[in-house]
Amino acid sequence: MDVVMRQYLFFFINGCVLGMFAWALQIQLYKLMGSGGLVAYAVATALTYAPLIVANCMIQRYLIFRMHGLFIRFLLSSLFIMVLVSLVSPAFKQLIDLVLGVPFGEQGGFAVAAVLGSIPSFLLNKFWVFRGCEKEE
Repeated sequence: MDVVMRQYLFFFINGCVLGMFAWALQIQLYKLMGSGGLVAYAVATALTYAPLIVANCMIQRYLIFRMHGLFIRFLLSSLFIMVLVSLVSPAFKQLIDLVLGVPFGEQGGFAVAAVLGSIPSFLLNKFWVFRGCEKEE
């Protein structure tokens, strides 16, 4: 299997596992905020990313790309993706609300945005964060 395809496969699996955790956390945070509209939904989405950044960096560093990478670049990449997902998740929430109903939108808006956000996230990490860095032993 091609190295990039293997990396993306592991990246995607890692994203799914962390994504399921993030999805549950985001729903709980949104409920704790009183399910108060799109701003609360975006804030809950942003807060969901915070505890996952360090764990995700370690997983990508040691298991996926097997390169040291620069944490500041990983942080900037993660923040960019966090902002992107936070901005588009309310739109997906509204779209799903219209098509399937409110309960599905509350749970699905973030999930759809996060899955779509995995593509630019992989590209940023592969070609900017971990590019040309020292290999892990």
